[in-house]
Amino acid sequence: MALPETPVSSQAILLPVLAFVSVLLSIIPLVLHWKNRNFAASSLILWYLLLNIFNIVNALIWPTDDLDLWWDGNGLCDIEVKIMIASYVAIPGTLVCIFRNLAQVLDTSRANLVPTQSQRWWNHTMVLSFCVIAPVIAMLTHYVYQANRYILYAIAGCLNNYDRSWVTLVLAWIWPLIICLIAGYYCVIVLHRLTKYRSQFGSILQSANSNLTKSRFMRLFLIAFIMLWAIIPVQTYVVASNIMVTQPWHSYSWSVAHPPNWNEVIKVPVEGRVFYDRWIPVASGYMFFIFFGSGRDALVMYRAISIFLGFGNCFTSLKSSSANSSSASGSLSSRAKLLLFNRRWTTTARTSSNNSADAIRAARGYHDLEMGAVSGAKQSQWMSRFRLLWMLRSRPSSGEETAVPLRHIPEQTTTIRTNAWAGVSQSRGSSDHGAAPLSEDHIRVKQVIRQESELHV
Repeated sequence: MALPETPVSSQAILLPVLAFVSVLLSIIPLVLHWKNRNFAASSLILWYLLLNIFNIVNALIWPTDDLDLWWDGNGLCDIEVKIMIASYVAIPGTLVCIFRNLAQVLDTSRANLVPTQSQRWWNHTMVLSFCVIAPVIAMLTHYVYQANRYILYAIAGCLNNYDRSWVTLVLAWIWPLIICLIAGYYCVIVLHRLTKYRSQFGSILQSANSNLTKSRFMRLFLIAFIMLWAIIPVQTYVVASNIMVTQPWHSYSWSVAHPPNWNEVIKVPVEGRVFYDRWIPVASGYMFFIFFGSGRDALVMYRAISIFLGFGNCFTSLKSSSANSSSASGSLSSRAKLLLFNRRWTTTARTSSNNSADAIRAARGYHDLEMGAVSGAKQSQWMSRFRLLWMLRSRPSSGEETAVPLRHIPEQTTTIRTNAWAGVSQSRGSSDHGAAPLSEDHIRVKQVIRQESELHV
């Protein structure tokens, strides 16, 4: 008589469905951070995305407690357990890099217009160390304390099994907590500097050589802050519970840690329940969407994807919004060209002594479009030009220069305007709209100097 099949529990259905939605919601934030060259945030999203994929695949392969029908998971679980070991170190490591980057942006004592070569190499080394090298080392050392190949749980799928010795504590359990504490140290620094420079926060971001705006900075800080202070208690609980469960410890021995039946796969039913740690990656995808998937950059990408898929023919508002953004960028480009090339100066001219004061006021009128200032005559530009031509036409034919009384000569004025740019940032505006892009190590200084000292007519 055939035994009835075990029904699929509600958690076995909810986990892959919610994990699939979480994966979809994580794609746009991942693309945005990758485009902004934020490797730490991209790595954080990518690690959680991989864990969600495992949640989907494992729940579909092992949905019930029918042990006799289970696939042994050879190959798939060998890869999964290694990636899971790496994620325990990589996720806190990405938080370290995020908080460290935010702390550097707010570090006014070491602010540089352009980072030196050694500073850039050191920053890249820190990111690679916590996001890549440390996870790889964790995967390589996993075999030292791996008690058996892996354990199979219903719904959750592949899990690690640890040797009951002090080596497991030193090589595995303690490092995620230590890295979380390092991230907490940088988090406290960021909080201190935010409080200290809260009134100059916008100016510091503009002067820093980064692509962070106020909105991006605060969203990145808040999501990292929430994740950090959620992971620290979890990691503390994991370390404490693992130490208690694995007691008493035995002295480490390679033969004890790797017995002859090491390749045996242990299968465990769960009665339709899912471990709490499987829901953490699911929740992370929704958090990424809340903080990064609803911003202005994400909306532009959603609109572009909708138009690419053909929804622009059904919803004309998508095309109109795209056209408005294009016209806005076009008008900005036109204004930039106008500011750069249509700079007109009207200098002083020789006039008769009877009309010297009017001639000086008309001749000194100029329209500096770049500085946004108009000085001289109050009449319109065309009226000023007409008056100037009329006065020049009626000047004496002798060609002699007539001195203008000192009372008609304006005071000596000197105006100096200097702007400096270092690097290229899309989030920081510049009055030099029409200039070519700068290289990362290039500094350009533009000076507009006007000086009036002596006038002859």
